[in-house]
Amino acid sequence: MDLAYKKELQNVLRNEKIVTLPQVFIGGKYMGGADVIRQLYETGELTKIIAGYPKMAPGFVCDSCGDVRFMPCTNCNGSKKVFDEDEEELKRCLECNENGLIRCPHCCS
Repeated sequence: MDLAYKKELQNVLRNEKIVTLPQVFIGGKYMGGADVIRQLYETGELTKIIAGYPKMAPGFVCDSCGDVRFMPCTNCNGSKKVFDEDEEELKRCLECNENGLIRCPHCCS
């Protein structure tokens, strides 16, 4: 859904021999896959790591993006084009990605 996001993931995971899903990030820090998270949970370390983060109610779904984490750009409505009134022409919207999407400002801030 986002080329920059894909490149960032590839960069972070480049040293992994085999990449399985899910890959977990906490506070922007790469933690690892399901096996690592299970081990952290079983040793009690996961509770310590996530202690400072806000908790969401079970079953919470973002009203804005439906938990997709991306939504149509609010500047161009996903068209990737905006009208420049000074030059009287359409230009590429600079607020969204190559698909006309932005990160959800409500659940991905």
